[in-house]
Amino acid sequence: MPVHGWLAERIAVTPLYWSDLVLGTVWPLVGAVIARGRPRNPVCWLMLLPAMIGPYHLLAYYAGYSRLVAADPLPGWEVGAWVGCWGFVGYWFATPLVPLLFPHGRLETAPRRACARTVITVAAVGTLAAMLRPGGTDPVRGVPNPLGIAGWEWLHTVMFVCAATAMLGGSCAAAVFLVLRTRAATGVERARLQWLMLGGLLMAFSFLSLPLDDAEQPALVGDLVMLSGLLGPPASVAVAMLRHRLFDVEVVLGRAIVFTVLSAVVLGVYAAVVAGAGLIAPGSLAGTCLIAFTALLAANGRGAVQAAVDRTLFGHRHDPYAVVAHVGRRVAPAGEPAEALQHLVDALRHALRLPYAAFESPAVAAASGRPAAGAGWRVFPCRALGRELGVLRVGRRSVNDPWTTKEQAAVEEVADRAGTLAYAAALVEDIARSRARILSVREEERRRLRADLHDGIGPSLAGTAHQLDTLARRIDDPDLAGCVRTLRDRLRTTVADLRTVVQGLRPAILDQLGLPGALRELLAGYDTPACRSSIDSACHRLPAAVEVAAYAIAGEAVANAIRHSAASRLELTARMEDTVLILSIRDNGRGIPPRHRAGVGLRSMRERAAEIGGRLEVTSAPGSGTLVRAGLPVGDQR
Repeated sequence: MPVHGWLAERIAVTPLYWSDLVLGTVWPLVGAVIARGRPRNPVCWLMLLPAMIGPYHLLAYYAGYSRLVAADPLPGWEVGAWVGCWGFVGYWFATPLVPLLFPHGRLETAPRRACARTVITVAAVGTLAAMLRPGGTDPVRGVPNPLGIAGWEWLHTVMFVCAATAMLGGSCAAAVFLVLRTRAATGVERARLQWLMLGGLLMAFSFLSLPLDDAEQPALVGDLVMLSGLLGPPASVAVAMLRHRLFDVEVVLGRAIVFTVLSAVVLGVYAAVVAGAGLIAPGSLAGTCLIAFTALLAANGRGAVQAAVDRTLFGHRHDPYAVVAHVGRRVAPAGEPAEALQHLVDALRHALRLPYAAFESPAVAAASGRPAAGAGWRVFPCRALGRELGVLRVGRRSVNDPWTTKEQAAVEEVADRAGTLAYAAALVEDIARSRARILSVREEERRRLRADLHDGIGPSLAGTAHQLDTLARRIDDPDLAGCVRTLRDRLRTTVADLRTVVQGLRPAILDQLGLPGALRELLAGYDTPACRSSIDSACHRLPAAVEVAAYAIAGEAVANAIRHSAASRLELTARMEDTVLILSIRDNGRGIPPRHRAGVGLRSMRERAAEIGGRLEVTSAPGSGTLVRAGLPVGDQR
């Protein structure tokens, strides 16, 4: 603005920096491009907010010309002056909220929603303070705020505090959430977040570089540094949201994080050491050696920082032995092969930061995560003892996901372990089926023997004893009659022993009333607790082994509830779900104490269920009652 004569002393104009130009043009331009394809995403509208930088400067200069140069006031200069006091606040909202809402414009968690509300509230208070603060506009200091409240200079402090809180505090919180989301994300989502992290790191590094400028250097140098930093976020958002598969961001991101972290550490330590050396021994050899030692320490620490960053963001993809060791530690606590396979795929996915990992075989299957959209997976055969027992599917992170030789070796080693576990799972399954078949055959044979003894041999022997008694009464010889009576008594004793054996083979009530009637009989005769039963009619004719196990489990659970729970209500239900008998006994008593040691009853119920391939679950909370639930398969028992 050309100014002549005495006006030159009255006008102080803040220059238009290149960084302001980038903030007011590139950010809104990227937001507009994204809004064209995704108009419902609030990220694009937040990026349009810095477009106020242009009107803010123009209106402030217009008001300055009207107020300080023109002979007569120009129309509407007060509006321009007022906008010149607060029109820069758009980036207070955009800078912290864009990483919080990126990429879908949603705040899925309560902490993120709280952070966003805090940023909006603080930035809004700061905006209000800027609108009402007394004093001049920022671009042209000599133009007063037409709505400024005289004597309220404290609004300047409120504005600066709100600006620092929203920009610095909000941006740091958003960066923390961004790192946490990146670690939890997979596939395309992870690539998008990594691009935004890269842009944020570029901006952070440019701001860290500003103190390195000499005071003698022109302000243009610092402005260009800020310009390059402000280009980072919009460029990364554009690539991430529009063409996220153009490049492999992981390597660049890892190096950028290391460079930024080391730069910040070195700058801080260097400044502290130089200041300390200047105070302790200015210009001395000790101070010089201390500075050199700091530089050497930073150089040697780069490798450790790089390894830590790679491990945090990308897992152990460059260290196959670390992958195998991590998987081994996760698999070791498993109680059975099927559980170990689930731990294996979970650990593999975590160790390599994969979106999906799964093991598939005829005997057992386990999966972790979900495949990335359109990325597919790699398949690795799992072998043990010279046989292929299944396949390990490893999801790709993206379509162009690079696959290193070390990652290949690590997954192949894990696949061999999965094959061994699949072989063990098949053996365990075979043993369980064999045991169930043996038990089923045993119980069916016991039911047949009981029927034969009870309905055939028992009545025959009892009839023979009755005939001997009749014969003894007809014999006149006392000695001979006594011998016959002795035989009669021994035969009756044999019949009693036979009945004892019959009773031991199988609970008689199951043959007399069937399983539904036997279960109802367990609850008969009790006033307290009030007992209720609900038994499916499909439970009437089941395999012998299932009937015995169900009756024994129900009897033990009912007895425990009556003796120990102090319950007022007891409910027994039995129903069929496909080929599984679901037996539940629930009470509303005091529950099982937290440190209760399982006794013979609980162990016996678990063993009864396990013998036929079923499962028993006992859930209880102090004061909330106890639920005993057994799932007993009947499909293979018939």
